[in-house]
Parts: sequence; C-alpha cells; structure tokens
Amino acid sequence: MRLGLFGGTFNPIHIGHLRAAEEVRESLSLDKIIFVPSYMPPHKDLADNVDGKRRLDMVRLAVKSNTNFEVSSFEVDSGGNSYSILTIEHIRETCGCTPYFILGQDAFNEVSLWYRSKTLFDATHFAVMSRPDVERYSLEKVIGKDAARFQKTPRGFTNELGNEIVFVEVTAYAVSSSQIRKLVKQGRSIRYLVSREVHDYIRDERIYI
Repeated sequence: MRLGLFGGTFNPIHIGHLRAAEEVRESLSLDKIIFVPSYMPPHKDLADNVDGKRRLDMVRLAVKSNTNFEVSSFEVDSGGNSYSILTIEHIRETCGCTPYFILGQDAFNEVSLWYRSKTLFDATHFAVMSRPDVERYSLEKVIGKDAARFQKTPRGFTNELGNEIVFVEVTAYAVSSSQIRKLVKQGRSIRYLVSREVHDYIRDERIYI
C-alpha cells in the first residue's frame, strides 16, 4: 500500500487542500491520501478556537466523495499538542507501510525545528509541495549535516533506508483558510472556495462568525 499522509489544522479545509492532495496522489501513484486534522498544532496558534471535532467533521465532509481519500482522527482523539512523528509512527504500525508525509515547501524549510526531527527521515518519505512563491532551500540548509545521508535523484533525494524526499509541483490556488475565515466574518460568500458540504456546515454551525 502506498499512502500519503496530509496533516494540518484544516481551519477550514478548502479546494486548495483537496486539489493539492489529488495532484500529489496522482504524481506519486499513491493508493490513498489520509487527511489528519491536528488537535493542537505546536508551532502555530489555532485561529478562532475551532475545536478538533468540528474541523474533523469538515474534513470528513470534504473528502467523502473521493474513494482515494480517507480521514484519520488520531490527533484529535489523542488530544494535546499534535506531533507529526507520533502520527507517522501510528500510521506505520497500523498500515504496515512507510507513508509519504505531504507538506508545503515553507513547512519543509523549517522541519529541523520539529519535535524529534532527527527521527523523521528514518520513519517516512517526504512529499514536498513546491510553490513558485516559496524558496526551495538546499538540503544542507534545511537539515544540516544529516544531508550527507542523502543522494540526489531525478525527483529529489533518497537516503540509505530508501526513504525519499520528493518535490511535487502543485497548482497554486489563491485561496487560504485565513481568507475564508475573514470572508465569513464579513458576511461574504465562500462558495466555490470550499466544498458545498463544508460551506453548508460552516453556515449551519455558525463557525467563524
């Protein structure tokens, strides 16, 4: 099984998230993308204090029509700070494979600051979504002397364990969760920025107002 693991606050999940996941899945020939909403991200504030259950509900609604997408409640169920390495280890144990951890170039540039960052490259592949507005740092700048473990490949790097760092160009959408929250506060439409089901959920639950 070739799995992609896509974590985030998803506050809310929008079409940019969904399209990026689909493009990564297709580019890397993945069988499934598992979306993992965080409970409490350690490196960023959670805007509007939208609880994990609601964000989990929105992700489930957004992906339910795509048989290649699934949702994990692991981080929401676990509570506390959500650390990627713990989620990766959970997925490895339950699914019996090494997943491709999907993240943006901006997040990858700061991966050395993450909890147990030294163990990440032994536990997972990385699928880095590249964008023209975010600089791609050298691997040495990102992970320091550990870059010596990696060999260059046509699509990125691989280490002695066979774990890859793959760079995937994805379509850049001018949409963000913060923009959507702002529009809701202003009483403006968010139609076509989120799925219909998520749109209706935000309206009915009166989120971000």
